[in-house]
Amino acid sequence: MVEYEFYMNLALDYAWESQALALPNPSVGALILDRFNSIVALKSHTQFGDCHAELLACKEAYKTLSKDNRIDKLKQPQEIYEFLVKNHNGIFRDTSIFVTLEPCSHYGKTPSCASLLSILKPKRVIISSLESNKIASGGIEVLQKSGIRVVSKILENRGRDLLFPFLCMQKKGSFCIYKIAQNLNGSFEGGIISSLDSRIYSHKLRNIANRIIISQKTLLNDNSLLDSRLINGKAPDVCVLGRENRITKDLKVFSIPNRKVSFFESVEQIPKNGFSIVEGGAEMFESFENIVDCNLFFIAPRISSGKSLKTDFSGRILHNTKSGEDILLWIQKD
Repeated sequence: MVEYEFYMNLALDYAWESQALALPNPSVGALILDRFNSIVALKSHTQFGDCHAELLACKEAYKTLSKDNRIDKLKQPQEIYEFLVKNHNGIFRDTSIFVTLEPCSHYGKTPSCASLLSILKPKRVIISSLESNKIASGGIEVLQKSGIRVVSKILENRGRDLLFPFLCMQKKGSFCIYKIAQNLNGSFEGGIISSLDSRIYSHKLRNIANRIIISQKTLLNDNSLLDSRLINGKAPDVCVLGRENRITKDLKVFSIPNRKVSFFESVEQIPKNGFSIVEGGAEMFESFENIVDCNLFFIAPRISSGKSLKTDFSGRILHNTKSGEDILLWIQKD
């Protein structure tokens, strides 16, 4: 059991590195051990409609175990699936596969992961969280019917925490985060605070977001593009809490074509569907306190003068990790 938890922790931590990037799909991690308990693959699901974690891990493990580099050229889920089914030659029979979520049993935008594993026939599959979505559930039964040993509910609570953004989308069709960069003493003023790695991750989130929500004050003071240029990604639509008649059109946010910039005089008027990112200071934090599902804090290792959040707040840390020089905290409000 201790051994199972060790490897499952690795898979969970790796999946958190790309948390929310596969929305509306869940973040999932997969790790594969060879017969000597050496790690031959560690992958995560990072983009909606693209390869699931299990398929990516099997692709990587196949290359390592077989020394067959032909699979490198394959990018589409279906062609990778078909290649593995045709060419695996039993090389997975002594492997152990750790997955943070029960492998899916249905064919959607990608082939069924449970079906693939039932053909590859690893020695055992170890699972953290069970699939709650009826459409995708049933993977364990598929594996067991093919004679694969299945162990489930390993670090189940951590597995459920990883699914939090996905479960929000499933339950109410939306997921909203409040993103803020702070120094050690809580100040969030004084220009760029977070590290390059943190800013790149923020831009990855912006790239898939339906909208960024900011205040009129932030728009005027920061004059930011609010795009995802660090990854050459898209510029999401912008919702501004404030009055349009006080805004000049020469601000950077208006320089991007095909972008919608909308103004709302109250929080209640702002669209809530899909994936939303709120960025701002103390006033915005208080205004959206009861709307935001999760708070994303980038804590930089320095102390600086300036304003800090002065409001009552308590929450539960879903995950913490290093992000460049910073500490990244995912916090669910109590």
